[in-house]
Amino acid sequence: MTKRDIISVQLESFFGSKFPQMIQLLVDDELNHGRWVDGYDLAVSRDVIDGDNARKLLEIVLTEYPELRIDQDALMKAVEEKLPQNWGAPVSWIVGESGAYALTDTLRVARFERADLIWRTPRISWDGIEFDSLIDGRLRGRAWMLTSNVTPDTPFELDFETGELLAGEAVPY
Repeated sequence: MTKRDIISVQLESFFGSKFPQMIQLLVDDELNHGRWVDGYDLAVSRDVIDGDNARKLLEIVLTEYPELRIDQDALMKAVEEKLPQNWGAPVSWIVGESGAYALTDTLRVARFERADLIWRTPRISWDGIEFDSLIDGRLRGRAWMLTSNVTPDTPFELDFETGELLAGEAVPY
């Protein structure tokens, strides 16, 4: 299990819709590699596990990796304060190898480490951001601009360490 895996599954549990499937696949992969932790038997099922067992599995994983636990309440508070468009808009994310991650509220991007906000961009989209890759310290994606009839289509690139917008543009508002 990598830092990226553990952070991703937590974000899926907070913001996504496929958390049970994701934690089950993660633990199945551990079992397939001969790694056993008491409680992993919850993942052994022909069907997708239910939400209660998924949460139990996540707790088992986080007991093994407590340094990677995201404080959900602190993260949600930071998201509500710094990514205000999140109400009613889907929150998307991308996770780096180190476990640091970026979230978007469809208008701007913010980098977090655990629940700590590291930086936030100005508004870089009118109403839609998709992440494409996070490679070699460069976060690339696409944003929607008013001049476009395809959503989202305007490429952007951010320095993942500093949040500097290297390509793309800020939206005047």
